[in-house]
Amino acid sequence: MTVGERRRALEWAGELLRDLAFQTERPKQIWGGPVPPELKMLAHRILRHYREPWQLDAAVESDDPVCLWISKEPPR
Repeated sequence: MTVGERRRALEWAGELLRDLAFQTERPKQIWGGPVPPELKMLAHRILRHYREPWQLDAAVESDDPVCLWISKEPPR
């Protein structure tokens, strides 16, 4: 997988989360009905911390390593 493919995968994941969270026509076409409220709420929670496309662009153009904006989950 190339860097471009990884970046596009992140963009597609963000698009899917926005589609789920904001109930666009696309999820209705995929699942044949409304998005369940629990899934919609989960998509909203994930989006609070998800990078926007302009942030992905800035990360790609930056000299900073990716580890500055992606880190491991802290132990619970």
